[in-house]
Parts: sequence; C-alpha cells; structure tokens
Amino acid sequence: MAEQFDPGILPRTYFRAPRVPFDFRALALAILGFLVYWSGGLLLSEIFWPSNLPDGASYDVPGAFLLWAFELFRGIPYIGGSIAELLTGALRMDPGMNLDAYGFWEILVGGVWFIGVWSFFALGIHRITTLRIARDEGLSIGEALAFSAKNWVTLLLAPIIVGGVIGLFYACNMLAGLAISIPGLGGILALILVPLAFISTLLILLVGLGGVFGLPLIGAAAAWECNGSLDAISRAFSYLFARPLQFFWNFFLIFLFTGIILLVGSWFTFTFAKSIDSGVVSTQQTLLIDPPPKVLQEGSDYGDYDEQTKALYKDLGIDGRDRRAPLLVPPAMDIKAVGAVDWTYKLNALVFWLFFNFIWLGVSGYALYWLIGASSSVYADLRADVDGTEEDEVYIEEEDQDLDVVAEGGPAEEAAAVADDTPPADEPAKADEPADAPAAEGESTPEAESTDDAEPEDKPETE
Repeated sequence: MAEQFDPGILPRTYFRAPRVPFDFRALALAILGFLVYWSGGLLLSEIFWPSNLPDGASYDVPGAFLLWAFELFRGIPYIGGSIAELLTGALRMDPGMNLDAYGFWEILVGGVWFIGVWSFFALGIHRITTLRIARDEGLSIGEALAFSAKNWVTLLLAPIIVGGVIGLFYACNMLAGLAISIPGLGGILALILVPLAFISTLLILLVGLGGVFGLPLIGAAAAWECNGSLDAISRAFSYLFARPLQFFWNFFLIFLFTGIILLVGSWFTFTFAKSIDSGVVSTQQTLLIDPPPKVLQEGSDYGDYDEQTKALYKDLGIDGRDRRAPLLVPPAMDIKAVGAVDWTYKLNALVFWLFFNFIWLGVSGYALYWLIGASSSVYADLRADVDGTEEDEVYIEEEDQDLDVVAEGGPAEEAAAVADDTPPADEPAKADEPADAPAAEGESTPEAESTDDAEPEDKPETE
C-alpha cells in the first residue's frame, strides 16, 4: 500500500515576490523627502563645519552617519554592495569620506536628521502603497502628509524604545561587572551574575537585530495598523523572527532591484552625456558633461588640452579622480560648474545642471519609493502568513470615526434622537400610518368620548 502524502510536514513559509503599484504621488513624496533631507544636510554641514578644514574640501554631517551605519552591513554577502549603491547613488554618500574627521555629536545629529526626515516621508509613502495594495484606492499628497504628521510620533519613538531596552540590559551587564569586581565576594556573585549577563547579552543582540532589520516593517506596521509604537515594534519583531528566511529573501530581492534601478539610471545618464558630447566641439562643454580620463600617456584627450583648459579641469573637481569608470557623475551636476566656465557657456552649464539633476532626482526618487513601498508589500505578506490576516484589512480613519460615534452615543442618546424626530401631537398622522387604526383596549379616543356624551337618537319603530 502506497504511503499517503501528509501536507502537514510542509513548511508554512511561502514566498511571494514584492509588488509595488506605481503612484506618481508617492514618487513625488520621495523626491520631496530627498530635497528636504539634502537642504537640511547642507545647513547642518555649515553649522558643524570645522574651522581648520581646507577650502574645496567636502563635509557632510548626514553622510557621516550613513557611512557609520553602512559599516554594520558591509559584511553581509551580496546585500552589502547593493546597500552601498543605494547610499552612494540615491543619497549621494561619499564612500571615500574620512569618518575620523567627524565626532560623536556630528554623527548623532546626522542620524537624528536622517531618521526624522525619512520616517516622516516614508510613512506617507507607506500609506499610499498600503491603500493601493489593500483597496486599490489613491491618496492625495496632502492627505499623505496629514497622515504622516498624525502618526509621526509612532516612528520617532520606535528607535528610542529599542535603544532604551538595549541600554537597560547594557546597564545590567555593567552592574554585574561592578559586582563581580568586589574582592572575595565577587567570585561568589559571578556564579549567578555571569549567566544572567550572558542572557542579557543575548537579549541585547536580539533586540538590536530586530530594531535594525525590522525598521522597514515598523514603518509599514504604522501605516497598516495605526496602533502605536509598541504594537508596531512587536509586529515587526514577531514577523522577522517567525519568518527570517522569507524576510531576508524578500529584502535581498528588494535591494537587488533597487540597485538595478540605479544602474539603469546611470546608463541613461551615460548615454545622454555621450550622445551629446559626440557632437560637441567646445572643450569646456566636454568637461561639463563627459570629461576624458586623466592618464599619464601621450595622445590622450587630456594631454591635448591647453593650460587654461587643464586649470578648468581642476576647478571642476575632476583633477585627481579616476575617470576611467564610465558611469561617474558628470561635473555639470554640481552648481559650482556654472560659475567655473566662461560667461559664454554659463547658460549651457545651467541647462546641463537642470537636466542632469532632473534625471538623477527621478531615478533616485523612484528607487527610494520602490524600496519603501516594497517594505509595505512584504509586511502584508508576512502578516498574512503569520497571523492569517487578509490583505484587504487595513486601518481606515472613516471607519474608526463611525465606531467612535456609536460608542459615544449609546442607547440613551439614540432614543433621544428618535424622540427629537417625533412630530408634535397636533400634527396630522403620517401617510404610512392607518387613520382608522383601532385603539387599544381600555383606551378611548376623542371621537368616542364625544359620541358617549351625545344624546342617543330615537331609533325607528319597528312593526
């Protein structure tokens, strides 16, 4: 007899590819978020600018935090490179910056600015994507920003709660170390405190992993459920640790596809610059859009330049950079290039600056939007797999307001409302009520009373 197949032995984890419905308003929010992040980063860099920094050097406070955070992911196979492409391509982090030039406060302020800005705009993007996935409904930019403002505290408190829990267990380990350092008594206490410190260290690691890797799910949970920080954190931790393989496989694909988006954008920029430069006869315009590599050999384009053009090559910041890589950023993307060229080419430089940055904003905005929106899709899939919650179950403010009205009204207020709608006694009866309805037993109508008071009429005599 053949052995029957038991479906119960199959793993519950399943895979469903992330899907992100395209929405122009979510893309606009991603672009707006980057502009706010970039402009604020320039202001912070000016505030913390060191006095001993030479002219022409770069200083990026939010970029220092990104570089510090990137060190946490550098050792992850395959994903580390995709994250580096995201940070350098979409957020313009310079991977060659010297992190030692930044102190603790610069990194902390850069991290607060990064988390504060992107938690706000990511929440609006999450909400737009959530409604698209759950109900195929749209949401205006104003409504998305209002939703972000209303629920922003949920995401701001999440890293504080996670950091507070980690700090609590760290303090416990510190106290354990202080106690076991007591001469004589410390050896006895170590028999108890060292195992406890081992457990607290394990909890520190689990909370840290959940806080770092579960951060995208926390934002998605805030958009789907709107139940507060603790609920969002607990859901993110539950789904991450219940389905780790599904979680990491999904985000591997997300970062991989995000890198492909940025790569295709670089190809577009490269083709745009090369095709125009093929017909350009001015060396200044060539330096703006597609400068040649600086190589130490005869016959190169750079070797044919005169001293004035080589000086412009240096003023544009190209000197000392390896231009053999074909997909580097054109110098025209920097507004300083407009002031570096002659007045006859300033308008050309301005036009190139506008178009190159327009391409970059569109590509980077779409990459960021897809990254955030895909996190909402992964959250819906994990929630359905772990909790069995249907995809169309999402928090809607209108439904919540209706429940509040019912809860505040109650039977007494409903009865009062019905009484207010009752017409006065002297008004005629409604058309749907029968006029000759019989009176209840023991009751008398005005017509009956008038009949009883009247004199009885003489009955006709019968023969």
